[in-house]
Amino acid sequence: MALPNLPQRQPGPDKRYTDPAQALQHQRQLKSSATSRPPAAPPIEAARAAGSNHHHPAGCAATITDRQQSTHNDGFVTTKPTATEATESFSAHGDEMWQKHFKHLPRGTKPVTFVGEGAANAVFEIKVPQHGLSDQNFKGLLLRVAKVPALGQTTAYNYLFQQQYYQAAILPLLGEHAIHQELVVLRGSGIVDELNRLLQDVDDTRKPKFRGSFIGQSDWGLLIEDMRPEPRGPSPRSSSSLLVEFKPKWLSQSRSAPAGAVRCRQCALELQRTLTRPPPPSCGKSSSSSSSSSGGGGGKFAPERKPCPLALVDEDAPPAVSSPFRIAPALAGTPDRDHLRTLLRRIIRDPLLDDLRAQQEALDATGPLCASADDDNFGIAMTIRDCTCFALIPKDNAGAATEDVKIRLGDLDWKDPEAKIHHWRGTEQALIDGGFYTAEWILCEGTYYHPPTLCLLEWKPRASPEGVPDIIALRDQDAEPAAAANGSGRQPRVYTLTADTAALQSKLQPYEGNDATASANPHRPAPW
Repeated sequence: MALPNLPQRQPGPDKRYTDPAQALQHQRQLKSSATSRPPAAPPIEAARAAGSNHHHPAGCAATITDRQQSTHNDGFVTTKPTATEATESFSAHGDEMWQKHFKHLPRGTKPVTFVGEGAANAVFEIKVPQHGLSDQNFKGLLLRVAKVPALGQTTAYNYLFQQQYYQAAILPLLGEHAIHQELVVLRGSGIVDELNRLLQDVDDTRKPKFRGSFIGQSDWGLLIEDMRPEPRGPSPRSSSSLLVEFKPKWLSQSRSAPAGAVRCRQCALELQRTLTRPPPPSCGKSSSSSSSSSGGGGGKFAPERKPCPLALVDEDAPPAVSSPFRIAPALAGTPDRDHLRTLLRRIIRDPLLDDLRAQQEALDATGPLCASADDDNFGIAMTIRDCTCFALIPKDNAGAATEDVKIRLGDLDWKDPEAKIHHWRGTEQALIDGGFYTAEWILCEGTYYHPPTLCLLEWKPRASPEGVPDIIALRDQDAEPAAAANGSGRQPRVYTLTADTAALQSKLQPYEGNDATASANPHRPAPW
């Protein structure tokens, strides 16, 4: 990937494309017409000011009418260079390129706070030395750096490629709703050693699966927009705002979902995880995020703690599935519940989610089972299906104006279709073959339970209300398959799942079919 192919200036609102076909054409124009070195990325304040007057277009039903054109070989993602190859292409232009076109983290920069991490990256708040006005160049930004399994290793994560993808494929689709990010040069700053010392100090507080991993040696990092609430008052933890985080996921049904599905793709995946992974114990941690597992606190199933994506974009969704607190379950019991409900509903009703759904639908014409590994569009669709929505809302009633809600989308890294296509297909096929899309009932130790999910499709009228429902029958490793019977004489389709029935049965108790306290769904057919 040559340097001229890396655009650095964020497009203004007039460059936001609501049709992915236009966005892909824009990518190709960038690749073919970029013959000069790009200007440096603008400061975050200038980048945001450029989009401050942007409005959502009326009618965002984006479609790709020419599928052959949208997957042409000169699309954005062709061959991904290694991190070493990308860095060498920059070095070929001389050290002046490093100094002239990118922010350079100054020596003496220190980490202030370990903000968070994922499998591939970690995020830190940093403090740069006050060399004139240099610290202003980093105001409102966090440092995102790549991780490696062991100390001293060189990262294989390619920030140069990721930044080109972000600016050529993501920004044209999402505009100012994408979290601002820009490349930063780490060479000579000494920051990697500082970050690793901090990680060593806090290693025992990290999630078990991340302990022992560190920051890789690299010349590059990313500066990303800090969406944390600003401090207020004498305590640095005091703030006038709350940060809500949730993943919108698949905002429309998978195109390869089976006919008769009573669960959307994400809710089907949650059901699979619920029945195959034991719910974790309660850790007592309070957060406005919806990142709680499907098991919920105390090992109980808690589907109300995660949103159904279809319900997020359906204004007529019934109350059983449309509580706004599903995107921020930790706020459900707060004293300002009514005030917060209004603001959370404002997030859900923002046109951004409708736009995001339209992009997902336009970029994926087949569904995972029939997607091609060389389909650029499908890779972008999977990126924006796994993004995180960050929303800042005012904490007090005094700041309840809906215009005070700030919404951004992050976690928009490129997903390589060639590397992931088998996983995507396998996940979809497992959901179909296991009955997680279509099962109306769970049979465990001779008792019927309705699945512990809250999906919009479950609360829709069935196409064949008199049909025999699908059933997932749980059995222990050495037990005989359970027989599902009904009084009609017609045999249901039974999907057998090997599981720890003793552990699951107690958690399924609130969902027993004969239990009067169980949620009454008028559209669910009886199992007998």
